[in-house]
Amino acid sequence: MKHLQYKNFGNTLKDVDTKKGIVEGYFNTWDIVDSDGDELVRGAFKKSLQENGPGSARPRIMHLLQHNSSMPLFRFTEEGTLKEDDKGLFFRSNISKTTYGRDTLQLYDDGVLNEHSIGFQTIKEQQTDQDHNQILEVKLWEGSTVTWGANMDTPMTGMKDLTPKEQAEKFNERINTFEKALRDGTYSDDTFDLLVIQLKQIQAHYQSLIDAQPETLDKDEPKERVSLSTIFN
Repeated sequence: MKHLQYKNFGNTLKDVDTKKGIVEGYFNTWDIVDSDGDELVRGAFKKSLQENGPGSARPRIMHLLQHNSSMPLFRFTEEGTLKEDDKGLFFRSNISKTTYGRDTLQLYDDGVLNEHSIGFQTIKEQQTDQDHNQILEVKLWEGSTVTWGANMDTPMTGMKDLTPKEQAEKFNERINTFEKALRDGTYSDDTFDLLVIQLKQIQAHYQSLIDAQPETLDKDEPKERVSLSTIFN
């Protein structure tokens, strides 16, 4: 068995019900070869779900925030809350009514959070003729709600397939979402601080994109940015 690994999957949110505190989405989707050359195939979670998933004798798989074991959002104990389907590894979580749990729901609803990740160990794998690795079986420990910046080497899932102009547009969308959340959100102080850090990270990546591709981006029409001092004053 290999060491614990993490893999991120972008835009895998399905539905949010803030009144009931329920979030639905996918921790993993099938038929995707990631930047590491790995593909999680259908059935990879089957044995782990049977042993430690909903309805098992020892349901131990958790929904965490940012892979942080001290910030659990939900434990998958009820049948149907965590399962493989035709799209991927589906989850339905009744988010804990902690301060960070309430903030997480609000961040989902505001569009700040929409990506997920899994923490797992590979049990079986094989190399394919297409020069990528198929992961056939894993030991699943947890699924996490993550920000796009959870893996700083891949700041936004799917970005490498976009043109520089399209990447800039994506960054602008995220910056606008974060600025609105900072302006209008009703989060705890800790979450506000986290959002400020994440906004700075996005802005840094955006600037590095401009510096790397100045000839492909239109800088004649700069978008008006709202400074952090404007937001908090």
